[in-house]
Amino acid sequence: MTRFPHHSSRRTATLVAVALISAFLAGPSSAQNNSDTLESIREQRREAQALEAAQAADVDAVSVEVDELTAALEAVQANVSAQETRVADAERSLADAEARLVAAQEAVVAKEAEIVALRDQLAARAINSFISQGDADSVLLDSADMTQAVRMQTMVHDVTQGEVDIQELLRAAEEDLVIERAVAADVAVEAELLRNQMAEELAALQVARDAQAALTDAAEARLDQELYELASIQELDSELAAKEQAEVSRLAAAAEAARRRAAAAAPRAPSGGGGGGGSPVSSSSITTVRGIKIHESIASNLESMLAAAEADGIVLSGGGYRDPAGQIAVRRSNCGTSNYAIYEMPSSSCSPPTAKPGSSMHEQGKAIDFTYQGRVISSRSSTAYQWLAANAAAYGFYNLPSEPWHWSTNGR
Repeated sequence: MTRFPHHSSRRTATLVAVALISAFLAGPSSAQNNSDTLESIREQRREAQALEAAQAADVDAVSVEVDELTAALEAVQANVSAQETRVADAERSLADAEARLVAAQEAVVAKEAEIVALRDQLAARAINSFISQGDADSVLLDSADMTQAVRMQTMVHDVTQGEVDIQELLRAAEEDLVIERAVAADVAVEAELLRNQMAEELAALQVARDAQAALTDAAEARLDQELYELASIQELDSELAAKEQAEVSRLAAAAEAARRRAAAAAPRAPSGGGGGGGSPVSSSSITTVRGIKIHESIASNLESMLAAAEADGIVLSGGGYRDPAGQIAVRRSNCGTSNYAIYEMPSSSCSPPTAKPGSSMHEQGKAIDFTYQGRVISSRSSTAYQWLAANAAAYGFYNLPSEPWHWSTNGR
């Protein structure tokens, strides 16, 4: 069965990171006043997400082990089934031998009783013959009636011949008794051997069942542990996400309050085409890499990353550069159609969160919404996301935690 030697070190790293992140979450609330608080939270989330991806890989690996174990368990079950069949056969053989032993013992008893009866019969005939023989001979000798003499002679012959028949029966019964006793002895030996075989088969069956239970328990315990650790990291990520959202809302509220104060001090009419600050890049600095428009400064990085992903079987596409009109269209779709919704509403109030026109990394050509197999990467459990989580940073791309599909040069 496949084993993963890095698992122990990864678990140690996971526990240490969880402890550090938990300590951060439990830190004094005054830390939120620092200008880099939001970035710190996002960094913690990136760490948690990297751990989550690694732990998810461990869960997948253990799931593979469980699948491999299924084949092993099938072999063990086959052994158990074969052993159960042998036990059943031994039980039938023993039951048959014991039945034959009982029959043989009963035959011996019956034959002994038959011999006793024949001996009693023979003794009775001998006595009767002795008593009557004298009278019969005298009658036979003295009788002048030839008919009576013949009848008496026949009677004597019958008595003598009857004794001979009984003696023959007795001799045959005694020979049968010897045979029946030998059969009974043989069957008794066979029954004892079968009892011993039965005990051995039952012991072997118990060993097979114990092995089956041990394999199953070990696999379930391993998988339960991995799932527990994954659930702990996911719970931590959820706490960090809530922390991040709260900080984003706080910053947005502060910015909105500042805007309102500035607006109250110097009223102005809302712009009809693009409030939000920032200057879009020149279209001449935008290039295309594998169908994705991006800023020329990151073209080589993107090409290298897409090639590496493709080498690992992950073919990524997506949308990159978005001109101001495109950003306004996205804001209108995600935030609302009013002037305030398009130009002033905090990005966190949109669904999904969407940067104000003039402040999006897409307008700089330095953000990409990746797709995989024709769909936006919407889940951190997807194969494409896990590959990006493990490799994108090496090429200068970072994820916006609230959007699994959104990767930019600064994670915004």
